Amino acid sequence: MKKRTIIFLAVVMAISFIALVVLQLIYLSSLLSIRQMHFEEGVKRSLYQTARILEEEETVQYMSKAMRDFLNEEEFYQNFIKGEETSGSLQFKSSYESRALSQMENSVLQALSAEFQNKLRDDFARRKVMLNEVAMNWLKESEQKDIGQRIDMKHVEKLLRRELQNNGIDSKFYCKLINYKGQCVYSSGTEDSSVYEGPYYSQILFANDYNPKMNLVRVFFPEERNYVMGPFTSLLITSVITTLMLLVTMFFTIYLMIRQFNMAESKNDFMNNMTLEFKTPISSISLAAQMLNDESMVKSPEMIKNLTKVIRDETKRLSFQVEKVLQISLLENENSAMKFTDMDVNLIIEDVVNNFKIKVKSKGGSISTELKAKNSIATIEEMHFTNVIFNLLDNAIKYSKMDEPPILKVKTWNDNNGEEIYISIEDNGIGIKKDQLKNIFDKFYRVSTGNVHNVKGFGLGLAYVKKIVQKHNGQIKVESEIGVGTKFIITIPALKNNRN
Repeated sequence: MKKRTIIFLAVVMAISFIALVVLQLIYLSSLLSIRQMHFEEGVKRSLYQTARILEEEETVQYMSKAMRDFLNEEEFYQNFIKGEETSGSLQFKSSYESRALSQMENSVLQALSAEFQNKLRDDFARRKVMLNEVAMNWLKESEQKDIGQRIDMKHVEKLLRRELQNNGIDSKFYCKLINYKGQCVYSSGTEDSSVYEGPYYSQILFANDYNPKMNLVRVFFPEERNYVMGPFTSLLITSVITTLMLLVTMFFTIYLMIRQFNMAESKNDFMNNMTLEFKTPISSISLAAQMLNDESMVKSPEMIKNLTKVIRDETKRLSFQVEKVLQISLLENENSAMKFTDMDVNLIIEDVVNNFKIKVKSKGGSISTELKAKNSIATIEEMHFTNVIFNLLDNAIKYSKMDEPPILKVKTWNDNNGEEIYISIEDNGIGIKKDQLKNIFDKFYRVSTGNVHNVKGFGLGLAYVKKIVQKHNGQIKVESEIGVGTKFIITIPALKNNRN
């Protein structure tokens, strides 16, 4: 996969993710807006209906009082009308008994009917006057009364709670009654005054008065935000978790793609390096073999010795490179068979150092050991563990300074409990940049040496070292400073039976 393709896919994934997040935000915002709108409209309807009920209740109250005041007079008129009707009935009865008056029946009935109609019209007019008087008295009394006298706020809260429930709102609220002078006449009993500091909903009371005054009831909902967002909490949490999972997946996918790309480039470099590393010793061996087989050349014992040495050295070098390549199988195969035995780490390190001294001295350097680990017995795989120490020492020589002889220090020690064996290999080489320290244990990764081009290899050594240390249930860390040197510290568990 090309680098441009990876960048293109990463950009597409990023844009898709951002678009998905934006759509989720728009959707959740719309739902919250609808929920908020429903809440506000429900509160306003409830307040309006409560104010209307208060007006109706006051109207009924005044009408009932007025009707009680005029009850006696009403009964008088009813009795009067009933008396007229009874008198007429008796006259009709007497007229029927007396045949002499039969001819006057129609005229008497018509006269009584006209008189009865007049009485009804007078009664209706009187009732109208009564209603007008009641209305005028109502208006005068209501204007003179303070708003606190006209309503009972406990009753108002009860009505408002009922209307809120009818509109699907079941949230705790607090009320304040404000008169037209801006004075607080009533407030719901609560010790927390902060509930009155937030937003509120207000409604004018008795807005249909002849001269209406700005008497207000204010309603506060301290749990409004929780009520509005309550149904969406689980949806919001699920959305956030899903979004984070997608974000992690996206970054992990991009990371894997970039890593695979780097691995592919590293493998290409590896193949090129391997070809060069193999080509040089093979060419040297082939040339030495041709010179030995060339009968036209005079071969002195010294020449034969030199050619034989070349073949031996290059064969050894070729074998070493083959061994490096075979380490790949160990790195790739997690189930590689390894034979562990209980051995003395100090002795193994001492043997490797003794064999490595010649190579260090050839560079004009020195190598010293401080094997102070008293409990130095551990369960290890001898061949691979030996390779670990050899690779670290070999790297110390490879990355030594050009103008300064290498100085290597190898130390071992135990922790306070003797449960761990610590092994450190320190040099005075060129050092490693801090931004490269996190990658030095990756396969095929090679530390940059600037203008120095004499460092050869496949970038497998430290990856192999880390894998072997992990298979020994150990850890490895590195400390380095440019121009000062590098220090590798290995920690492996000591054998329990040999702890002091």
